[in-house]
Amino acid sequence: MIDQIAPEKPPVRRAFPGRGAISVAPVLSLVGLLIAGLLTFQVYRNWTPTLANSEETPSATPVPVASGQTPTPQPTATIATNPQISVPGTLVYVENGSLWVQSGTTARQLTVPVNGSAASQPAFSPDGQWIYYIDTRVTTGRWYDPDQGGAIARFTLYYPVLCRIHPDGTGKKDIRSGLIRQGQLTTFYWIRQPSVSYSGTVVAVASDGPTVPGVQDMGIHYVTVATGKIGAALPLSETSPLGLSDPRFSPNASELAYTMEGQSGKYGAPSIWIYKGGVSRKLAAGYRAASWSPDGQYVAATKVTGNTLNVVVLDATSGKQVAQVTSDGASWAPVWSPAGDELVYMHLTGTIVDLNMVHISGTGTNMTFKIEPHLTDYSGLDGASPAAWYIPGYGPAPAATASPAPSGSATAVPTGPVSAAPASTASPAATPS
Repeated sequence: MIDQIAPEKPPVRRAFPGRGAISVAPVLSLVGLLIAGLLTFQVYRNWTPTLANSEETPSATPVPVASGQTPTPQPTATIATNPQISVPGTLVYVENGSLWVQSGTTARQLTVPVNGSAASQPAFSPDGQWIYYIDTRVTTGRWYDPDQGGAIARFTLYYPVLCRIHPDGTGKKDIRSGLIRQGQLTTFYWIRQPSVSYSGTVVAVASDGPTVPGVQDMGIHYVTVATGKIGAALPLSETSPLGLSDPRFSPNASELAYTMEGQSGKYGAPSIWIYKGGVSRKLAAGYRAASWSPDGQYVAATKVTGNTLNVVVLDATSGKQVAQVTSDGASWAPVWSPAGDELVYMHLTGTIVDLNMVHISGTGTNMTFKIEPHLTDYSGLDGASPAAWYIPGYGPAPAATASPAPSGSATAVPTGPVSAAPASTASPAATPS
């Protein structure tokens, strides 16, 4: 959905140079001060090659779950999997607001949208016991409308909740909601793209919280699973107001890869950065959405060239591109198999997004790729939700000794195995230790 704070009458749509159409959303107003109308746009959808009309907010306002009315589940659906491809372990992906898990050649619907909710952006915990995801829910609220001179108006809110669920569908739990209530006023902040630390105690997310939206750009934050507390943004540079995205812990959580957004052309001008021990470094420009190899030596990534997207492999130390996986211009969001011998990625055929798979042989510049048949056939997957993969028996080996954070650093990446200390919403993000 493009409009995450959608007025009951459609908001004015304006052009933002290089980023396509966006919506003016009410995000912050302080009485006695200038009412700020911040242009909020979803950078994560702007670079995925899906049809604009498939991203529009539904015309009919769904019944808010919080209203006390009986939830109405959406009817279940089916996914057309390819009988020629058997998925080892469990793969999770998103179609029409539902999480789907596939093992072998069978796909099963894990979540069902309720009253307009929509699941997205799944991530496995390293032990495979949990799938974390973002559940976008619907409610109504009142907030300041900058297009109406700051008058309080009624809005339909599409707000995010960080959730988790077992792969068998049990144990669903809300971890952190982005909904904010201030007296009779209601708004929210973003929570996007979860990545789970080695120990499973901390989740890295892209967010403009935990304060009222508009105070800061999209940054990278840690959420403590046990308490649901979200820490302040990590001290990372960004190009304002485009912010940061795609946080991804390395296999042993000693490093955190992320994307710094840049403005240029249809899909932006991103760059991948690595954060470790309180220090960040640029890995490579022109790429986004890193997915670590199981040994941590490489990252698969989306290469952005003009109006094309392709899957490549980069050296995780030097940033050098060591392999070109696709050259069709319509492939993105690669995910490395925990066994290290396969990649899956999103691919656009006509107007339909499906999952493709390639088999990997060799290492470094000697890597070769054998394209397998499509995993899904004309299924219309959510192109803004990369898949997540777990295979029992594969994963990072426990670290002999956890690397200590630099003295005075409150925001170093957790090194596994770790346990988390609660993060405060009023102070710098706590270091999981």
